[in-house]
Amino acid sequence: MSQVLAIVPQVQDVSRPDISWIKKHVSILAIARQLGMPIRRGRAQCWRTENHRHGDADPSLSFHERRNRCRCFVCDMRGGHSNIDLVMNVLGCDLGSAVQWIAERFAVPNVKVGRPIGNSLVSPRPYRVGVHGSEWEVIVRSGMWGAMTTAERSILVTLDQFKDSESGLTRLSYRAIMRYSGVKKMANVSSAIKELSRMHALQVSRGQRIGITRECSAYRVTLDDPKFLELCNGVFADARQEIAQEREYRASLKREHQKSARKTPVKSPRPPAASLQVVALNTNTAGGLRPPDHPNICVSNSKPEMQRHEPPTCEGLNLSSPREVHADLSLSPGQREIGVLGQTGDSVLARRQLLQKQAEEIKARYGVQP
Repeated sequence: MSQVLAIVPQVQDVSRPDISWIKKHVSILAIARQLGMPIRRGRAQCWRTENHRHGDADPSLSFHERRNRCRCFVCDMRGGHSNIDLVMNVLGCDLGSAVQWIAERFAVPNVKVGRPIGNSLVSPRPYRVGVHGSEWEVIVRSGMWGAMTTAERSILVTLDQFKDSESGLTRLSYRAIMRYSGVKKMANVSSAIKELSRMHALQVSRGQRIGITRECSAYRVTLDDPKFLELCNGVFADARQEIAQEREYRASLKREHQKSARKTPVKSPRPPAASLQVVALNTNTAGGLRPPDHPNICVSNSKPEMQRHEPPTCEGLNLSSPREVHADLSLSPGQREIGVLGQTGDSVLARRQLLQKQAEEIKARYGVQP
């Protein structure tokens, strides 16, 4: 009797449409149009007409494109409904059927059951994200934006801005990409797209070739791809390490500067600035002018041994009384003295006698010892 072997079924990966991607990327206005709801100025008629007095003749269902939600001002509380809730309420189906209905009409990526994509799959990001609610926050705050080339940054932004709101795909030719991104060479466009695809920031679907021509390729910007987020984390870690090394280097330079400043001798302080000094006036006790100090007159002959010192006199000062001196009047001819260079010994002796006589007159008149 042959042994019965157990048949082990082959395990296949079961996938389903990504619900979180639907809520974030599938426009609620596009779903409302697929449901046959007439939309005018961002409003439509509520499907719960029984709750309205005139059957909601004045549409009260408002759509918020920024939050991708809708709300009836009569029936709903604050918050409203998502695009999946709208399909469930209008068609009266469950969650699975509503998701399947959306996936049949829009290009929705699949995800494995039990492994939803989101923050749980991705390693925790050390940089701060979620402040402004933009997908570009991750690429900028992690430093990946600065690590990209100019062509890669320009092409990535251009493809993201021209994407279809329903499918999320962008169909542009190389010429159009060059025109809108500012990249001048076609080779730079090709290399930038290849590098973005290698980093998992861009998915490329090549167009089909028809004869000698080919359709434009389709591009999808995937900034939330787990592999791309891992690259962002690696760039952020490298940047933080470089910042730490630079801070340590600057701190070491500061310590060396402080150490050299301690060894340098302290310079002597700068001398104080010169102050004003009070100089006593050249006056006597009576308040009048006092003659200056007597100079030492030394008369020398041809031989050094014949030199003799005489007591100080007022000779050569040409002193006159205060009554005879006027600042604005000239002296009389009799009081003027004219000196001639190269005087002889007799003239010097006569001048000395005259000065001696003047000194005696000053002594007799003022009682001053010359």
